[in-house]
Amino acid sequence: MIIFYLLTAFAALPALAYVLSQRTNNKGIVFGTTVFVLIGCLILFVSKFAILGSVNKQILSNNISNQIYLDEKISVNSLKQFDSLLNIEEKKVWSIEFITKSIDLKKMDSAESLLGFSEKFFVSNSEKLIFYGLYIQLRDTKFPEYKDSSFQISSDSYFPCDIETGLVSLYINNGPEIPLAEKQFSQLDEIFLTNANSIIPGFDIASAHLNNETIEIDIKILCKSSEENYYINNLLVLDKNKVTNSYKINSNEWLKGL
Repeated sequence: MIIFYLLTAFAALPALAYVLSQRTNNKGIVFGTTVFVLIGCLILFVSKFAILGSVNKQILSNNISNQIYLDEKISVNSLKQFDSLLNIEEKKVWSIEFITKSIDLKKMDSAESLLGFSEKFFVSNSEKLIFYGLYIQLRDTKFPEYKDSSFQISSDSYFPCDIETGLVSLYINNGPEIPLAEKQFSQLDEIFLTNANSIIPGFDIASAHLNNETIEIDIKILCKSSEENYYINNLLVLDKNKVTNSYKINSNEWLKGL
């Protein structure tokens, strides 16, 4: 900004010399015109109405769009300009728009680079949900075969009693103590879990499929008549060739709870 003030002062020197000269005419017109032009330049390029920033933003937007159409990873120079030219709200809005555009056009390399770069802009819980939603869109577009990943208990499974209530939870073996999916049930046919049953969007059955994870199955039930508790804790290696993985419970797998 200081450079603009210095350039303005420098540009005013010839006019000032003209006005101070004793041999010149129409000094008022020259002085007034010079002041008007210089003030106009300051308003356009330095004030809150400056157009220079808007022009640079438009150039940046065009550059990023061109890279997306070519399915290129967004250049370091473009990302640096993204950081320096935009305020935090603009960064979030632009990130959402460009990531969504990349996914819609199926430009996965561009989408992945933008997603990795923009994660730091989404801080609050509500913003993180938006970011996870973008991640899910990207993943499901890139790996559509896992979009409908699910888990169910086989209808041939053994249960020790009529169920009053139950809870089924799926975890990554030796992973975080956060379920990939969780659901309450009162009948066997209700033990069907999808990506929609995840606790954290994007951390779900599909992500376990993609990473070839072994699943820990945890089932707890309360019996209707006796009010006794039973539980199961077993492992299942997901079959990547199946959209729905099924598990059959045998009679010797149930353990009585306290």
